[in-house]
Amino acid sequence: MAGNNPQIVLERRAGRQLMGCLAAIVIFGCLVCIAIQPDAVVEILGFFGIMLALVLFSKRHDHSKKRNIILTPQGIQFSEGGEFASTADIFKSEKYYNPASIPWNELGEVKHLKKVSKNRTDHGTTESVYNILELMKTDSSREHANPSVIYYCGNLGRQVLNSHTTFTAERAVRLIEKLRDADSEEERIQILNDTYVGKSPGEIKREIRNTPWKQRLTRYCPACKLIILVDGRKEQSEQRCHSCGSNEIYKDEDEYLKTLDKKA
Repeated sequence: MAGNNPQIVLERRAGRQLMGCLAAIVIFGCLVCIAIQPDAVVEILGFFGIMLALVLFSKRHDHSKKRNIILTPQGIQFSEGGEFASTADIFKSEKYYNPASIPWNELGEVKHLKKVSKNRTDHGTTESVYNILELMKTDSSREHANPSVIYYCGNLGRQVLNSHTTFTAERAVRLIEKLRDADSEEERIQILNDTYVGKSPGEIKREIRNTPWKQRLTRYCPACKLIILVDGRKEQSEQRCHSCGSNEIYKDEDEYLKTLDKKA
C-alpha cells in the first residue's frame, strides 16, 4: 500500500467466507436428509437446491469484488445500490452493480445509518444491524439530488484487501472524512500510508500456529468490536489487536463495559 499512489481496498471477505460455509452446510444437510429419507430424494433436492441457489446468489451479488470500496489520494470508488425492494427488482440490471466514484473535493456530507431488523424467537427478540453509508456531493446543482448509497456491511465489517484488518462502518467513515478534509493530495497520500492495515491473514495464521495452545488468549478489541487471539507469553503492554494495532484490549466485552461504567 505504501508509495506515491497508495490505496486501501475494503472488501466483504468475512461475509464471503460465511456464505461459503453456509453453502457447505446446505450441501451436507442435503446429503444427510437423502440418507435418512431416500424415497423423497426429488423433494429434498428441490428444497436444498433453492437454498443453495439463494446462498450462491448472495455470495456473488453482495460479497463479490465488485462491491469493494477503494480509497485513493484522488477520491473514493465504490459500487452503489444493490438492495432489492421486491422480487421484480432482481430482474432489473440497474439494481445490481453501479460503479461510481467521487473526487475528494466533490465529496460533501457522509452519513452513517443503521438499519435494525428484529427477529422474534422462542427465546426472545434478537436484533441485527446493517450499516449503510450515504455520500453527498458538494455540487450546488445537485442540492436536491439523492445521495450515493453504499450498503457497507452487517456485523462482520469489511476487511482490508490482503490484510487481517477489519474496518467497522464507524472506522471507515472517520477515514473517509479525514481524506475528504485533507488540504492536498500529498496530505492524503500521507494519511493512507499512515493508516494501520495490519498483517496478512497468512502471517496471522503462522503466528497462531507458533503460539502454544495454553498461551493463546482471547481478547476483546472495542475499536474493532472483535474477539482476537493474542500470545500470552508477551507482556500485556505488547499485546495488540492485529486488526487496528491498538493495545487497548480487554479480557472480554464485559470487562470493557465495566471500565466505561467506572469512567462515568
